[in-house]
Amino acid sequence: MMKMKRMFCVEGKRGLFSTGLYLGLFSLTIGGWLTTVGVMDTLTEVNYFAGKVRAFESFLLVLRTELFAFLIPIACTLALSTSYLDDLQSGALPYILLRTTKRDYKWSKVIGCGLFGFITVLLASVLVLILALIHNPPNSEELKLMEAMPVDYYLLLLQTLLLRCLNGSFYALLGGAIAAFVKNRYMAYGAPFIFYYVVSTLSSAYLGKIWLINPKEWMLAELSSPTQVLMVLLILNTVVIVGYGKMIERRWEND
Repeated sequence: MMKMKRMFCVEGKRGLFSTGLYLGLFSLTIGGWLTTVGVMDTLTEVNYFAGKVRAFESFLLVLRTELFAFLIPIACTLALSTSYLDDLQSGALPYILLRTTKRDYKWSKVIGCGLFGFITVLLASVLVLILALIHNPPNSEELKLMEAMPVDYYLLLLQTLLLRCLNGSFYALLGGAIAAFVKNRYMAYGAPFIFYYVVSTLSSAYLGKIWLINPKEWMLAELSSPTQVLMVLLILNTVVIVGYGKMIERRWEND
């Protein structure tokens, strides 16, 4: 138990001090915000935000933009999706395994990868919300609205955020699994985006009625219920967690 805890701590520090984490945060936050801020000014002029809290609506607008969705498969892989492959290719893996078990090492890599994919989207979303509050500070009327808002509205905010974060963990794990399979760290960054773009395009063109196999629908939940998308994402995350773990085990047997 102590060895497992130590491995998770090491992987956590590795993620927190990685340049990739902050590059991912920057790209998601700034990319999503800059494409939306002009639209928000236009919507303000036509009284779109009348009777609404501008900061919260701006936050939802950013999370629902296609650019934000496009950036997630890339940004979430930058922190730890190459962590296992870096250990393998640097020759450090045999020495690391002297201090822990293969099981503990495997799960620290898999869970750490998925967790930092989740965290990347979560922190970027918090930064977007802060920017929205700075750009549209609540006035006295909006403060009263915030108090009177039904619980369902806040659940919608959390639901939207949760779906984006689960997409983040899925694409981070997918990048890690593919990189381990082909032994190419650049595939960890490129393959998830290629998967998202190609499968979304083909699904929209040829399988438009089957919404739940479209990665764009997993991200934006435009045609399906959030509960359906949540179940799909939980299944996908489970499958890729198992797959990444099996891929690491396969490398131990073959390398």
